[in-house]
Amino acid sequence: MKRYWSPLSFIFLFVFLFLVSCGNDTFNLSDVVDHVQLEIVERKEDHRGITYTLILKNNSDQIIKQNNVFLSYPIKTSTGTRSNEFKIEAENNKLNIKPKEEVLLSVFAPREMYESNIHIDINEPNIKIEGFINEVNQENEFFKGGGFKAMENF
Repeated sequence: MKRYWSPLSFIFLFVFLFLVSCGNDTFNLSDVVDHVQLEIVERKEDHRGITYTLILKNNSDQIIKQNNVFLSYPIKTSTGTRSNEFKIEAENNKLNIKPKEEVLLSVFAPREMYESNIHIDINEPNIKIEGFINEVNQENEFFKGGGFKAMENF
């Protein structure tokens, strides 16, 4: 008795192959974010203020589709510090940062922002990245940040 493939068998095979191939595009967001590095590589102070050079490294195997990088100074309190909602966005950023790509960013904090304010801790800035992996949608959104010393080699 000879067996023939029915059209329904081909449809099931096609659907199965399609679902398997779609599964290869999935990724674990936290694993990808663990491979996104952001660090301060240089700090220069002059009469105008402080300029920071940061490097954003995409050591993941996914594309950072869109992102924003910020620097802020913590506010000193009687019990330590607290976050500061006032933040400065880094310049020279770009879209679609490919796997293994690095981007140099710069941030300038004018002296007027912190001078004569004893509650601003300019020695321990916070840096933060927020963005999207592969496509801009809520499921692919990520945030990562902290004090620059905590972010070294992160």
